[in-house]
Amino acid sequence: MGMSTLLRARPFFTSRTSLISSFSRSQSPFIQRHSLECPSKNSFSTSAISYAIEKKQLNKKITIPKDPYLLSEKVVKFAKNGKLDEAITLVMESPKSRQSEVVWNHLIQESSKLGKTSQSWQLLNDMKKRSFEPSERTYTILLNALAINNSSPNSVSRAMELYRQMQGSEDTTPTLVHTNALLKVCSRKPDFNAMQEVYSGMPKAGPNAPDVVTFNTLIGSFARRGGDEGFQQAWKAWEDFLEAKSRRPDEVDLDQRLVDSILLACREAKSSGFVKRGYRLVEDLYGLALSGSQTSLSTGSAGKAVSPTKALGLGTALRKNDIQPRTVELLLSICSKLKEYPKGQQYIDLIKKTYPDFKSDPQLIASTIHLQIASKEYQKAVETWDEISKLGLQHTPATFKQGLDAALKARNWDKTFEMYSEMKRLLHKNCDVDTTRHRPVNPVVHQQDAWTLMSTLKCAVKTKHIEEGLKILRETHWTKVVNNTRYPRANADLAAQAVNIYSASFKNQTKASKDESLSETTKDELAADVSRLEKELENAKVIEARLAQTLAAHDEEKSKKVAEERAHSLRRIGFARSHSPPSDSTSFEKSTTSSGEREIKEQEDGSGWRKVSSEEYSNRSSSWSSRSGSQQRSSKARVYSKDRPDRSQQRSRFDDAFRPSTRFSRESLE
Repeated sequence: MGMSTLLRARPFFTSRTSLISSFSRSQSPFIQRHSLECPSKNSFSTSAISYAIEKKQLNKKITIPKDPYLLSEKVVKFAKNGKLDEAITLVMESPKSRQSEVVWNHLIQESSKLGKTSQSWQLLNDMKKRSFEPSERTYTILLNALAINNSSPNSVSRAMELYRQMQGSEDTTPTLVHTNALLKVCSRKPDFNAMQEVYSGMPKAGPNAPDVVTFNTLIGSFARRGGDEGFQQAWKAWEDFLEAKSRRPDEVDLDQRLVDSILLACREAKSSGFVKRGYRLVEDLYGLALSGSQTSLSTGSAGKAVSPTKALGLGTALRKNDIQPRTVELLLSICSKLKEYPKGQQYIDLIKKTYPDFKSDPQLIASTIHLQIASKEYQKAVETWDEISKLGLQHTPATFKQGLDAALKARNWDKTFEMYSEMKRLLHKNCDVDTTRHRPVNPVVHQQDAWTLMSTLKCAVKTKHIEEGLKILRETHWTKVVNNTRYPRANADLAAQAVNIYSASFKNQTKASKDESLSETTKDELAADVSRLEKELENAKVIEARLAQTLAAHDEEKSKKVAEERAHSLRRIGFARSHSPPSDSTSFEKSTTSSGEREIKEQEDGSGWRKVSSEEYSNRSSSWSSRSGSQQRSSKARVYSKDRPDRSQQRSRFDDAFRPSTRFSRESLE
């Protein structure tokens, strides 16, 4: 039975009481529905997964340890040296008296690290055949393996099978660790329905109540979902975290990851009212209040969630003593999304004043440069790029991308060539570096990308450094760079700049070859160079045409996606609901769309009532143009007085932009 069929088996949400009682019986509703199709405990077997483990021929010099502890150590040593198959063979050929649950757990864990989920499953089956019962640690390893290797289409159903088996076992009972691991499987897939319902079955108090790991998984997953829907789900989970913090202050902590997750949800929201909640959170959690900004909030739902230290009796329990670069980076991205660029610089200055020991990292500096470019402070952005070396930090692809963009807009070829030379040096230095062992937050520069190369060449064209641009084109092998389909727009722009450089070089060399004062040897060299440039130009034009088509297809696909999201927003707001249309169906569709767009705009800027009133005023006055002057004026007055709210209504509508839903429970996350 597929996941969608399981979810249609009964209504998605049940009452809160039934969920809690079902969890107390160690059977959440979602697990119960999965149990309908899962075998019973006695009939459960992993042999349904057809995967045969091939035994390797052991080296005769390898001896079998006489103790399970020594055998487990040997298994770990073999796995670290890339000899997992030999480790499996060693265990299978060992006498049962020298094996243990720990030995098999090591095999399963090392197999899971390599992404061999089916092999891990078969090892679990072999473990049972040898009368070794899986422990709580075994189930934790398998659940985490399913979360990491989430490419399997049935990873969620497999996780549910494991969880159900634990519930039916007398020796292993699911703990909060296993529930969090199950949530992680659903989050990585992602399967939001399964994740929400597993979470709904968790009690509010006790050892199995949600902790900071639970809320990190939920809020982070919803934040990555993005849009207003993802934000609202993340915000409701944030409200639930605050409730748990007020009830269990010693059991639930606010860590940096949770703050970054809720700020990410704010940044990824569509409506500006939702995005602006990030300002309020940073102000309350870090004391970063800009002069002239609003700080007063009611103690209702908005006060609890947006200003948590002022409500719920928490006081300053959530106030952070320091701020991390990732948090500041998210704050700057919120300013950038709202196009409030000066506010971003004000926050940076305030952070340096409030937290004197604060230190930037390369990614934060890249975000700062981006903000300065958006503010058209190009020279200041170039100076910010120089701070990376002064602070002893390592450049990243993002710092080069933003720095070269700033130098391009400043038309500073010397700085552009300096950045390109530094990037070239790092590429040579990091050519043998294993990039998988570095954090993605501050990645190393290990390959040439289309964005940085395009900015370099474009600056060469704009500043008339054609000869240098031609040299860079030839030494970077740009035709291989554009094969990376990740950046279709940069690839198309790079090909266009290549055509410009080849064309200008071809003209210059052709003109130079006609100089009669040159020697025959020099003329032959120029002729050969002209012939080479002609071939390179023709090839560049072919690539440019191909990449232009690719970009057009990409833009068309993107436009379709935007249109679908727009239609979804209209339906969500309620302007696409069916009702009897007027006689002119075309005008009805236009009026419905325009009104829906006005409502979206109103939700985004928080002050759409003025625009709606003025538009209705204009539309109605034009439709009543046939009336007499006195009637028309009186009608306008009625419409204007009716549509225009008083001051209290204005204040209320502004506060609504920052107020979450007051009717919240875990069952209503969807």
